[in-house]
Amino acid sequence: MDETATLLVTGAAGRLGALVCRALSSAGRRNVVAASRSPERLTDLRVKGIEVRRADFDDSASLEVAFEGIDRALIISTDALSVPGQRKRQHRTALEAAIRSGVKHVAYTSMPNAEFSSAIPFAQDHQDMEAALRESGLGYSVLRNSWYQENLLAYLPNILRSGIWFTAAGDGRIAYVSRADAADAAAKVLAFGHGSEVVEVAGPEALTVEEIAVIIREVLGLSIRVEHVSQERLAVELARQGALPEVIPMVLGTEANQRAGHFDVNHDALCNVLGRPAKALADFFRTEMTMLLAPVRS
Repeated sequence: MDETATLLVTGAAGRLGALVCRALSSAGRRNVVAASRSPERLTDLRVKGIEVRRADFDDSASLEVAFEGIDRALIISTDALSVPGQRKRQHRTALEAAIRSGVKHVAYTSMPNAEFSSAIPFAQDHQDMEAALRESGLGYSVLRNSWYQENLLAYLPNILRSGIWFTAAGDGRIAYVSRADAADAAAKVLAFGHGSEVVEVAGPEALTVEEIAVIIREVLGLSIRVEHVSQERLAVELARQGALPEVIPMVLGTEANQRAGHFDVNHDALCNVLGRPAKALADFFRTEMTMLLAPVRS
């Protein structure tokens, strides 16, 4: 792979994008461009010697400028979920700008089994973008990121405080991945990916809720009772436990998808990309022990 290739990361002000840029910098990559609709938030990356450009997915002119002279680009899926169709338009606008600008390879952050995951409201956006990449004529890498371990922090502390984990996931499995590992994988694929590839970016273990509860007992010393309920009951119990209203639909969709088996993917692929073991969920719990236990101790 050409070490002189110019690499661009969109969404660089976001949590994943910032980690990707830092991973590239730590690996000694030069000619890295960090792009964001809010470039003023990228001062720390600029200090590291990373070029900063403005890239607004709702402004095609800004994308034309951002992609100029770029050889390989990582398009991180946006968070525009409130307006139907906006996210799909944004992704397509970015891809079209990349094509017009002569980008040779595009990596894109998707999700596992988007074509089968009707329980996830935004799965169709990923399915459409994957199809657009296949039809683009470019080299591409689809990074099918599993759900992040950090997502659990949005509602697991309330579950730990109550002592009961209400779930509609049945015995479905999910391989939670750390955001840092996903970022390291994205950095490697952006720099070295080739041809047309799909990479399952999943954690090292596909676990049921019952198995996660066992890990919680072993790591945090808390005994959690798992109670299997309907989706309707789950929504009620999550609200009762204090989950934010915007979190509840995501948990419901996640557990429905998990129950259907669509998160149980190849969890060895990430280790092969990283060249090292991926972070296990038990290690994540150890790292975040203070935050997880704070509601219990309050």
